Amino acid sequence: MELLFAPTVGFQAFWIWLAIGGVILGIEALVGTQWLLWPATGAGIVAVLTLTGLPVNLLVQIVIFCVLTTAMTLLSRKFMKPVEVVVDINDPNGRLIGKEALVIEAFDDRDGSLSTGRVIYEGVEWPAVYERGGATRPILPAEKVEILKVAEGKLIVKPA
Repeated sequence: MELLFAPTVGFQAFWIWLAIGGVILGIEALVGTQWLLWPATGAGIVAVLTLTGLPVNLLVQIVIFCVLTTAMTLLSRKFMKPVEVVVDINDPNGRLIGKEALVIEAFDDRDGSLSTGRVIYEGVEWPAVYERGGATRPILPAEKVEILKVAEGKLIVKPA
Protein backbone atom coordinates (compact mmCIF):
# COMPACT_ATOMS: atom_id res chain seq x y z
CA MET A 1 0.00 0.00 0.00
CA GLU A 2 2.95 2.30 0.64
CA LEU A 3 4.08 1.91 -2.96
CA LEU A 4 0.78 3.25 -4.23
CA PHE A 5 1.09 6.49 -2.28
CA ALA A 6 4.86 6.91 -2.54
CA PRO A 7 6.08 9.69 -4.85
CA THR A 8 6.83 8.28 -8.29
CA VAL A 9 8.63 11.01 -10.15
CA GLY A 10 11.58 11.36 -12.46
CA PHE A 11 12.81 9.34 -15.36
CA GLN A 12 11.41 5.99 -14.25
CA ALA A 13 7.80 7.24 -14.12
CA PHE A 14 8.39 9.25 -17.30
CA TRP A 15 9.41 6.14 -19.26
CA ILE A 16 6.55 4.09 -17.82
CA TRP A 17 3.92 6.66 -18.85
CA LEU A 18 5.61 7.20 -22.19
CA ALA A 19 5.53 3.43 -22.83
CA ILE A 20 1.84 3.28 -21.87
CA GLY A 21 1.11 6.15 -24.28
CA GLY A 22 3.17 4.47 -27.01
CA VAL A 23 1.31 1.17 -26.62
CA ILE A 24 -2.07 2.92 -26.75
CA LEU A 25 -0.93 4.91 -29.79
CA GLY A 26 0.24 1.70 -31.47
CA ILE A 27 -3.15 0.10 -30.88
CA GLU A 28 -4.77 3.24 -32.34
CA ALA A 29 -2.60 2.93 -35.44
CA LEU A 30 -3.81 -0.65 -35.90
CA VAL A 31 -7.48 0.03 -35.18
CA GLY A 32 -7.83 3.53 -36.65
CA THR A 33 -10.80 4.72 -34.59
CA GLN A 34 -9.24 8.03 -33.45
CA TRP A 35 -10.72 7.52 -29.97
CA LEU A 36 -7.51 6.07 -28.54
CA LEU A 37 -5.61 9.25 -29.40
CA TRP A 38 -6.93 10.90 -26.24
CA PRO A 39 -5.71 8.27 -23.74
CA ALA A 40 -2.34 8.25 -25.52
CA THR A 41 -2.16 12.04 -25.26
CA GLY A 42 -3.18 11.89 -21.59
CA ALA A 43 -0.38 9.40 -20.88
CA GLY A 44 2.08 11.69 -22.65
CA ILE A 45 0.99 14.69 -20.58
CA VAL A 46 1.32 12.69 -17.35
CA ALA A 47 4.79 11.55 -18.51
CA VAL A 48 5.87 15.18 -18.92
CA LEU A 49 4.27 16.03 -15.56
CA THR A 50 6.48 13.46 -13.82
CA LEU A 51 9.57 15.30 -15.08
CA THR A 52 8.59 18.54 -13.35
CA GLY A 53 9.83 17.25 -9.99
CA LEU A 54 6.49 17.75 -8.25
CA PRO A 55 5.84 15.08 -5.59
CA VAL A 56 3.02 13.41 -7.50
CA ASN A 57 2.38 9.84 -6.36
CA LEU A 58 1.04 7.04 -8.52
CA LEU A 59 -2.56 7.48 -7.39
CA VAL A 60 -2.55 11.16 -8.33
CA GLN A 61 -0.93 10.33 -11.68
CA ILE A 62 -3.68 7.82 -12.46
CA VAL A 63 -6.38 10.32 -11.46
CA ILE A 64 -4.79 13.01 -13.67
CA PHE A 65 -4.60 10.53 -16.55
CA CYS A 66 -8.29 9.59 -16.15
CA VAL A 67 -9.45 13.20 -15.88
CA LEU A 68 -7.39 14.28 -18.91
CA THR A 69 -8.60 11.34 -21.01
CA THR A 70 -12.25 11.95 -20.11
CA ALA A 71 -12.04 15.70 -20.68
CA MET A 72 -10.26 15.41 -24.04
CA THR A 73 -12.68 12.72 -25.23
CA LEU A 74 -15.73 14.80 -24.33
CA LEU A 75 -14.26 17.97 -25.84
CA SER A 76 -13.33 16.15 -29.04
CA ARG A 77 -16.94 15.00 -29.46
CA LYS A 78 -18.09 18.60 -29.13
CA PHE A 79 -15.52 20.37 -31.30
CA MET A 80 -14.44 17.85 -33.94
CA LYS A 81 -16.36 17.86 -37.20
CA PRO A 82 -18.19 14.65 -38.09
CA VAL A 83 -16.84 12.74 -41.04
CA GLU A 84 -18.63 13.78 -44.21
CA VAL A 85 -20.04 11.03 -46.35
CA VAL A 86 -18.60 11.27 -49.83
CA VAL A 87 -20.61 9.78 -52.66
CA ASP A 88 -18.55 7.23 -54.54
CA ILE A 89 -18.35 8.30 -58.19
CA ASN A 90 -18.39 4.65 -59.20
CA ASP A 91 -21.68 4.00 -57.39
CA PRO A 92 -24.45 4.38 -59.97
CA ASN A 93 -27.13 4.75 -57.27
CA GLY A 94 -25.32 7.69 -55.70
CA ARG A 95 -25.53 9.59 -58.96
CA LEU A 96 -29.34 9.48 -58.85
CA ILE A 97 -29.61 11.73 -55.80
CA GLY A 98 -30.99 15.17 -56.66
CA LYS A 99 -32.19 14.12 -60.13
CA GLU A 100 -35.77 14.33 -61.35
CA ALA A 101 -37.85 11.30 -62.29
CA LEU A 102 -41.28 10.97 -63.86
CA VAL A 103 -44.12 9.24 -62.01
CA ILE A 104 -45.68 6.43 -64.05
CA GLU A 105 -47.82 4.85 -61.32
CA ALA A 106 -49.61 6.97 -58.73
CA PHE A 107 -48.46 6.69 -55.13
CA ASP A 108 -50.96 4.75 -53.05
CA ASP A 109 -51.44 5.75 -49.45
CA ARG A 110 -51.11 2.71 -47.18
CA ASP A 111 -50.67 4.11 -43.71
CA GLY A 112 -51.04 7.87 -44.08
CA SER A 113 -47.37 8.79 -43.92
CA LEU A 114 -45.77 6.46 -46.46
CA SER A 115 -46.84 6.01 -50.07
CA THR A 116 -45.47 3.68 -52.72
CA GLY A 117 -45.53 4.03 -56.48
CA ARG A 118 -43.34 3.69 -59.57
CA VAL A 119 -41.19 6.23 -61.36
CA ILE A 120 -39.06 6.19 -64.46
CA TYR A 121 -35.60 7.72 -64.68
CA GLU A 122 -33.57 7.61 -67.90
CA GLY A 123 -35.72 4.79 -69.27
CA VAL A 124 -35.48 2.60 -66.16
CA GLU A 125 -38.50 1.88 -63.96
CA TRP A 126 -37.98 2.06 -60.21
CA PRO A 127 -40.22 1.33 -57.25
CA ALA A 128 -40.44 4.52 -55.23
CA VAL A 129 -41.45 5.61 -51.76
CA TYR A 130 -42.88 9.02 -50.90
CA GLU A 131 -42.58 9.94 -47.23
CA ARG A 132 -45.37 12.45 -46.85
CA GLY A 133 -44.43 13.80 -43.44
CA GLY A 134 -47.72 15.67 -43.04
CA ALA A 135 -48.26 16.59 -46.70
CA THR A 136 -51.74 15.77 -47.96
CA ARG A 137 -51.30 16.25 -51.71
CA PRO A 138 -50.93 12.94 -53.58
CA ILE A 139 -48.43 12.52 -56.40
CA LEU A 140 -50.17 11.58 -59.64
CA PRO A 141 -48.86 10.02 -62.87
CA ALA A 142 -46.89 12.32 -65.23
CA GLU A 143 -45.69 14.51 -62.31
CA LYS A 144 -42.02 15.03 -61.65
CA VAL A 145 -40.38 14.01 -58.39
CA GLU A 146 -36.92 14.63 -56.96
CA ILE A 147 -34.84 11.63 -55.86
CA LEU A 148 -33.66 12.04 -52.27
CA LYS A 149 -31.87 8.72 -51.78
CA VAL A 150 -31.73 5.10 -52.85
CA ALA A 151 -32.53 2.52 -50.17
CA GLU A 152 -33.12 -1.21 -50.52
CA GLY A 153 -33.60 -0.97 -54.28
CA LYS A 154 -36.23 1.76 -53.98
CA LEU A 155 -36.03 5.47 -54.67
CA ILE A 156 -37.05 7.78 -51.84
CA VAL A 157 -38.69 10.79 -53.54
CA LYS A 158 -40.45 14.09 -52.90
CA PRO A 159 -42.46 16.31 -55.25
CA ALA A 160 -40.20 18.36 -57.52
